[in-house]
Amino acid sequence: MTTPPGTDERPEPGHQPAAPPALLPPPPPAVATPPLPPPPNAPGRYPMAFDVLYPDRLSRLSTFFRGFLLVPIALVLGLLQYFITIALMFGWMTVFWRKKYPMWLFHALSGSFDYTARAWAYGALLTDQFPSFSREQSMVSLDFDDPPSGYLSRWRVLFWKGILLFPHMVVLQFLAMAVFVVTVLAWFGILFTGNYPRGMFQFSVGVQRWYHRVTAYFASFNDRYPPYALAADAGPASNAATVASGVGGWLVAGGYAVLIGVVASLGGGVKTDRVDYERLVQGRAGPSLTFEPALADGPVILSLERAYDPGDDLVLVLTPARGERIVVFEWEVWNRSGAGADIVSTAVSLRFEFDGDDGLETRRDYPEILTVGNRTVPARIEDRARVTVQAVFVLPEDAEPLELRFSGGFAGGGVRYLFE
Repeated sequence: MTTPPGTDERPEPGHQPAAPPALLPPPPPAVATPPLPPPPNAPGRYPMAFDVLYPDRLSRLSTFFRGFLLVPIALVLGLLQYFITIALMFGWMTVFWRKKYPMWLFHALSGSFDYTARAWAYGALLTDQFPSFSREQSMVSLDFDDPPSGYLSRWRVLFWKGILLFPHMVVLQFLAMAVFVVTVLAWFGILFTGNYPRGMFQFSVGVQRWYHRVTAYFASFNDRYPPYALAADAGPASNAATVASGVGGWLVAGGYAVLIGVVASLGGGVKTDRVDYERLVQGRAGPSLTFEPALADGPVILSLERAYDPGDDLVLVLTPARGERIVVFEWEVWNRSGAGADIVSTAVSLRFEFDGDDGLETRRDYPEILTVGNRTVPARIEDRARVTVQAVFVLPEDAEPLELRFSGGFAGGGVRYLFE
């Protein structure tokens, strides 16, 4: 039976009306997008932005093997570091001479920092995305404002900025240790829950943000002193903070200088002995002297074996001029200090006297050739190594050796031979 027109049509009890047909397709699932940096040159913001999008889930398998996955990244970063070092020096020189940063170099260097930031974020377990050279769809964003052309300070480049950043470096050293602990704890947290604890995540991102601000200032991308802050919206530091950092930087630098002096003075000092030069030339070994470098686990033993005077027939690669002769000194060095030592040409010196234009003169020279185990310097004497060291001097024909020193490569100490 049909219902007359105008009559209300009520559904029977328990009957649900049919849903209206869908007119629009369902919305696509939400896709994570990389964080957007603040607009450039926004007032009150530091001219650099860094952020990492918080992941809802992280792969337990990728996290467990993260150490192995970092091996190829470490190789790339090692090669990239050479370019970064050269680019930094070239940028500093350009700022010093022209007060502006070359844009092509800025894009290349900032791109290198960008890749480094993605690699560090991957190593710190902040993302599962293996760092590629393309930043598209990356959960990590690092953006530097363009350097102000013609307005960069040349007198702040390198040295003064390095002094100002000393306090930052000290604080970042402690923060880096804290990030390491947080990363280890997060590794276990991800393995058990699949999530990076949000508070730890923000702390790790904040420390890296702090570091990238310091990098931007040190690279002279800008002259705005970085703040002591983890937050993304922190602005440049105040003038008072900059002055205080400069004072602290000088104090830290002076402290390091004093520490180096103290470490050097902790060595065994310079050992002195008298040597019969004629007996040494005859092949009779000189004294065997022992000194202990600063903070070493053991001594360094030097035995002066002999002197070749003249040594023209021994060194065929040198031809002395008229009125000159070659003298060769030979040691046996036994390094038991617990650490290796890098030997350079200034490790050995010889003081001698000769008849000059104004009468008897005294001069100190460094060897023309210095070899360590038949290898020319620079060379390294490893711990527990026992090697032969030869020093080749070119002297006036009438020169008389007075004093021979060996002091290079080891932190503190050395030997001095006074010839009789």
